[in-house]
Amino acid sequence: MKLHHRILSLVLAAGMAFSMTACSPMDMAKGLVVDIVHAMGLGNTDSGESSSETYAQQGGSVSYPEGFDTTSRISTLLQDGQLYISFNDIQLVNTDYFTAAGDSVTITAFGTTDETKTSIDSYKIALWELQDDGTSTTYVPESTVYITFSNGDTCYTHTISGLTPGKRYKATISFDSVRTFASGGAVISGLTDDALVTTEGETGEEA
Repeated sequence: MKLHHRILSLVLAAGMAFSMTACSPMDMAKGLVVDIVHAMGLGNTDSGESSSETYAQQGGSVSYPEGFDTTSRISTLLQDGQLYISFNDIQLVNTDYFTAAGDSVTITAFGTTDETKTSIDSYKIALWELQDDGTSTTYVPESTVYITFSNGDTCYTHTISGLTPGKRYKATISFDSVRTFASGGAVISGLTDDALVTTEGETGEEA
């Protein structure tokens, strides 16, 4: 009942705000949705990202092993301590879990999008740590890095530290827009050659 009352209060407050604010109805609607999601416990005000966005620096290259499929919607391959990723016209990528060889990994990536359909200039990659129970994940603090879209194959690189050697992690590729689709690829280096692990039903906070 308390949740019901909180949501009802938000709806009533939104109705009053529409008549008192100079903001557009669309902005108000977006804010209301966020507030209701938080009230229902489906979101977290701490998104796992720092207040200032971290952009990868231009440099590096992505060279796929011979025979690697870059035409499928999503392809991954772990080889020689590197996880190769290719994606085409997607909104979200969740890799399987890989094992960190040391306390850091380096991500080199590129990507393109249809600029006529979105106003954002990049996509983001973040890391998640698989907990010992194998059923939950935890966002790796300050691991979110933005990869700038480019028309060519310009690559960007960034090193994420603070990892635990021998722990399993996964990478997510996503966007700050639900209407953005992108194609591109990445390689994550600094891994062991332990087999990738797939888990089902794990829980974790969204980044």
